[in-house]
Amino acid sequence: MSLNVLYIVTKLELGGAQKVCLSLFDGIRTRGGTSFLISGAEGTLAPAMQGQPNVILLDSFKREFSLSCIWTEFKNFVSLIRTIRSLKKKNPNLIVHTHSTKAGLVGRWAALFAGVSHRVHTVHGYGFHPYQSHFFWFVTFFLEWVTCLITTHYICVSSADARIGIKRFPRFSKKYSIIRAAIDWEQFYIPAHAAPVFPEQHEPFIFGTVSCFKEQKNLFDLLKAFDWVHRRNAQTRLELVGDGHLRPDIEEWIKEHNLRDAITLHGWQDHVAPFMMNWHAFTLSSLWEGLPCASVEARLLRLPVLSYNTGGISDIIKHGKNGFLYPQQDWQALAHGMLELTQKKELIRALTMYQEDLSDFNNEVMVQKHISLYTTLATQE
Repeated sequence: MSLNVLYIVTKLELGGAQKVCLSLFDGIRTRGGTSFLISGAEGTLAPAMQGQPNVILLDSFKREFSLSCIWTEFKNFVSLIRTIRSLKKKNPNLIVHTHSTKAGLVGRWAALFAGVSHRVHTVHGYGFHPYQSHFFWFVTFFLEWVTCLITTHYICVSSADARIGIKRFPRFSKKYSIIRAAIDWEQFYIPAHAAPVFPEQHEPFIFGTVSCFKEQKNLFDLLKAFDWVHRRNAQTRLELVGDGHLRPDIEEWIKEHNLRDAITLHGWQDHVAPFMMNWHAFTLSSLWEGLPCASVEARLLRLPVLSYNTGGISDIIKHGKNGFLYPQQDWQALAHGMLELTQKKELIRALTMYQEDLSDFNNEVMVQKHISLYTTLATQE
């Protein structure tokens, strides 16, 4: 049976959910199936997808939900139903697979009303989290709880998300799989003998991160931690690959703390591996995540990872073995860990040389596991 899968995501930015979605979109086609993509027209990756076969970019499909534009949201929902119904007429066994919170909610319901039997959703971290107001948390949780009733199958990228789903949603335990979010293995993997080395005397020790500049990533904690470290070791540097609406605030903070010579903002980059290869440690200060792909990329490059214990990162980072995990918002602990790395050459070596099995994050493995799941679903009545 030929597979026909429609992927839905709201915004084609340089995020983990989008990378997985596009990898699957290409992977299904190269293995003889038919794949479709519906997304909003915004995002760094959107221009490259514009005009490609089976790609539908909708100007009206936005990630943000607005109560003030409820009528527009309703019309967009109806339009999405029609689009899916049209695709289903030509592909009767169509499977709809959604990524990200809003696309997941809207896409699964639109698929139901369009008559699609199999509605799959990948959890890249849930839309509800402790850093929201109680009202917004409840609304987001309630919408996912109700939508769970019409979801055929969940895919979790981390064991932490799976545990939350089992605890909070009806019948979740009977309809979920853990399939890791793949990264570009060829771009990032290097053998252990090529691991980064401790910098020579008078050479800078470089910390780095890859991140959107938005509240979720909590970059000001990382900046505060680095400021504390830099005042004790002037040879340290921090590099940030990414961008976003908080960039002006970040630039102002750097200026106010006289760190313009110590912190570099590289903006978004199509290929981040060449930048990461110059680093000595990877840092992460996110408040909520599914499983940050950048932490896997860092480990493939043999970089020690210092991170808040957020989402499913503990699936990858083993405290004291290939990195260190700290309580969220405890930037002082993160700072002390960063400073310790700059002082202990043998610790750096031990962290870089730790041998973990990251094969599940290989793109070939991820695509094949999805195909096996789709095939199972397609054969069910």
